[in-house]
Formats: sequence, structure tokens, C-alpha cells
Amino acid sequence: MRLLCRCILLAGLIWAVDDVHALNDNAGTTGFSFLKVGVGARAAALGGAYTAISGDLESTAWNPAGIYAVKERATAVSLTSYLVDTEAGFLSVGLPAGPRMLALSVNYFTYGELQRTGEDGLAQGTFGAFDVATGISAAQPFWGDRLTLGGTAKWIYSGIDDYAADAWAFDLGLLANGPIPGMTLGASISNLGAVRSGFTKDHTDSLPVLLRAGMSHHPAHFPLPLLLAVDVTIPNDNDPYFNFGVEIELAGGLTLRPGYSLQQSGLDGDEALGLSTGAGLDLKGMRLDYAYASFPALGNVHRISLSGRI
Repeated sequence: MRLLCRCILLAGLIWAVDDVHALNDNAGTTGFSFLKVGVGARAAALGGAYTAISGDLESTAWNPAGIYAVKERATAVSLTSYLVDTEAGFLSVGLPAGPRMLALSVNYFTYGELQRTGEDGLAQGTFGAFDVATGISAAQPFWGDRLTLGGTAKWIYSGIDDYAADAWAFDLGLLANGPIPGMTLGASISNLGAVRSGFTKDHTDSLPVLLRAGMSHHPAHFPLPLLLAVDVTIPNDNDPYFNFGVEIELAGGLTLRPGYSLQQSGLDGDEALGLSTGAGLDLKGMRLDYAYASFPALGNVHRISLSGRI
């Protein structure tokens, strides 16, 4: 646990002393970019600070160790209206299996109808493009409830018109009790694997590997149930960045969630970049979540998720 805390602090120091305005030399060098888009309304509302949060099937996309806290048959579905008329969806089903929790998941991204043009610039009809990743996850506790380990094996596919690429990858994650009551530490690494076939025989894109470390904490003496979360994300194709989120439970099963991500920060005119917000509502064994984020140059992102027992 001390080592994990030191890693978070070290990553923060690297980020702080780096020139954040300089373009990273590795930017744009990986394929399957949809794997870098966060899954789920709750996680998005919290600014992507989700590595040390458990109890959701959407954890398969952030830290597979987090699914163990589900502990019952459950399902989760999420729909996203993303940028420039693109759409995304996520579906997961969780099944307890003895000391383990298993989950099957599908994450897809579609780009709608795209215009085809010839060398002369004239329209030649339309074509489609989409991405999908299917996975099976497992999580199990060790040393009592002090440590939980999880992993996901997945197949990834991208199609553009008549061209296609696919890959196999693994995600690994852990959750551990923090040094004070109510604190959880988490770490995960996503998309470790290899591209099986690329869009052409002469070129195959590499996978976007994401290393995450985070902390969540339930303060003991706050008047309302409160969750604080902070993550650091280290991608292999860009600079490290921090994510922050707060979750406040109100009366009547209503939860409010503001978040902030330093992946995009600063101002675009009068509008702040990196902010997100959302809410959740408990509905007798089901939970409805919504998240909103704005990208001034590209548009707004809306996410809605429904999860619960089956």
C-alpha cells in the first residue's frame, strides 16, 4: 500500500515538472482509440477517477478487481451520445462463482454513416465504421478482504468500410484497504496484448496501454455519505494526467457527482475544460445514472446507465 501511494506521488511529480503544453512525441501513435474512452455514467461524472471504486460491473473497463463487490447476479447497460455524432454502448452481466465474481461484457463504438469521396473530391456514396471489444472478467479476494485481484481477457475488433483489424488483450487490477478506515487504494493496467491483424499487411497499430492508480475515501464524520476519489492515469501515447471526483448521497436515493479531469484543462473562451457532472437515483434494486461533459470545440457528451440485480 505504501508503494502504491509512492507511485501516485511520483506520477504527480513527473506530471507537475513536465511541460504540459508541449505535444507528446507518442501522441496519435496507437490504434483502437475507442479503448481510451471511459465507460459508464457514474465513472464519467466522477471525472474518470474510478480505479479505487468497486461494486459496479462497469469496473470491468477501469479496474476488473472492482466487480467482486457486486457479489450477486447483476447486469449493467450504458448508452453514450458522444462527439461528432458518434455513439457508444456497454453491456455487462455479472455472475457469482464460488469465491469469485465473473462478468461478461461488450463495449462498442459506432461512427454512423460516413461520406466516401473519390480522388477528384466527388461524393461516391457512404460507408460505415465501428469498434467492439468483448471480454470475460474475474475477481477474487485474498488475505480476507484486505486485497482483491481481478483480470479481464478480451477480443478487440475495428472495422472501417471493407478494412478490419483485431487484437487480443488483458486487463489486470487490484484493490487494497488503505492505511485509514474508509480508504481504498487501487491500481490497474489495461490493454496489454498484441494486434493479430492490422488494416493492411504492411502496418499494424499498437494498443493504447493505460496504467492507472487511485484512491477513494469515505470520510467518517461528514454530515452526509460522501465519497472522494482521485486517480492518476499514465497512457503509453500521451502525458500523465489526474482525475478527481466527489459523490454525495442525498435523501430519497439521489446522488450528486461533480468531477474534473486534467486530461483537458484550462479555458475555452469562458468555458472551463475538464469539468463533468452527473447524478444517480436508486430505484428499488436498480440504479439510474446520468453524466454530462462538454468539449467546446466538438460538442457535448451525454451518458446514461442502468444497473441492478437480475
